[in-house]
Amino acid sequence: MSRLPLLRRRGLRFRITFTYIVTMLALAAVLSVTTFLAVRSFLEDQRFRFTTRQTILGLLFAREFLGETDADPEQLIASLQTRSGFQTLLVTPGEFYSTTLSLTPEAIPPEIAALVANEQLAYQVTRLDEQRQVVYGAPLPAPGTDLYLFYSLEGIDETLSVLLRVLIVAGIATVIVASIAAQRAAARIIRPLTDVSTAARAVAEGLLETRVRTLSGDEVGSLAASFNEMAAAFQEMLARERRFVANVSHELRTPLATLRTASELLLRHREEFSPGAREAVDLLNEDVINLRVLVEELMEVSEVDAGGARLRMEPLEIRTLSAAVADKHHLAVHIEGPPTTVVSDKARLERILANLLSNAFEHGDGRDVRIRVDRDDAVATIAVSDTGPGIAAEDLPYLFDRFYKTDTSRTRERGGIGLGLAIAFENARLLGGTIDVTSAEAEGTTFTVRLPVGAMQPEAV
Repeated sequence: MSRLPLLRRRGLRFRITFTYIVTMLALAAVLSVTTFLAVRSFLEDQRFRFTTRQTILGLLFAREFLGETDADPEQLIASLQTRSGFQTLLVTPGEFYSTTLSLTPEAIPPEIAALVANEQLAYQVTRLDEQRQVVYGAPLPAPGTDLYLFYSLEGIDETLSVLLRVLIVAGIATVIVASIAAQRAAARIIRPLTDVSTAARAVAEGLLETRVRTLSGDEVGSLAASFNEMAAAFQEMLARERRFVANVSHELRTPLATLRTASELLLRHREEFSPGAREAVDLLNEDVINLRVLVEELMEVSEVDAGGARLRMEPLEIRTLSAAVADKHHLAVHIEGPPTTVVSDKARLERILANLLSNAFEHGDGRDVRIRVDRDDAVATIAVSDTGPGIAAEDLPYLFDRFYKTDTSRTRERGGIGLGLAIAFENARLLGGTIDVTSAEAEGTTFTVRLPVGAMQPEAV
């Protein structure tokens, strides 16, 4: 079996929330990056337009100024310094002049210097004094004289830094809001599915009248409506089956009584028949007994399914009751434990004990069958154990299912239709208790009944 990816193994609510958040995070990242790049491009483009105009005006002024015969480079630098927005570096043969002491020919990028040396106007973004600068360079008419103008991009960088922080904060806020919205959206989507799942478990536990409220006309609403239709159809099908079983069992009572009377009559005159006829009489009597047990069990199952079971609660001493049940069925058992009294229904508790003892003798080979009674403050336990061949592990989860048989090739002498343990389980449930089983092959089996000690309310029927 291939392993599912980690995300698919998580709950649907987590996957919806995770997908929503990741999508919003991706959108926020794309929007933030796009906004940042667009703003940076716009600001730098505007800055370059401005610096280009300033550079052209500065070059025209420098050419005109140096065209005079008595032009002084220091006066040119001083005149350019009065213009705002840039720093100036004038390079002449053998010396240079600048508006700041830190501005020297070493600050000129080699690429710009090479282009200016070829009589070209050029510009480049560089870093000077830990700040971005855009450098323009151009040759002047005087031989070996070049003019460089440095424009600071600090204002743009500060604006972009503020914008970046704003975008990061906005992105985090967007993700937080998206996670809250995703949680609520997932909850609205999951709630109907949870309702359907809860209703399905209730139906599986026998609450067939369970329905899901249909609050919308979308796909989830359609699922709820389909579930309700399925539950109604299932309830009706089970009702028909229960009515059929009840009716058949009821109708079988009269012919079964006739067969039983005829069988007893033949059994009384058994010795008058030939050996072959006596064997037929014995087989007929055994089958009539098995048929009577089957009808009684079917009637009891029908009564429980139809909700017609009635309880008559009274104090019962378990050890005494267990001994009486064993004597009634002519079974030899060892009863251990302290005297324990519970408030329960005598007929149903007898039925539970009879079924468990019968099972121990029939399928546990009747060896060393024991009943261990114990109790604490609220619960009494009745453990019926044998030392028979045990039950296979794969059969244990299904022992209390109706018509389930661990031995599909069961003989007539070890008859049964698989209703005894199911009836015992239902009776224990009606009394407010439980039955569980432990077994190991070749080591025997133990069925443990747990019942409330006091006059507790039994499960509604």
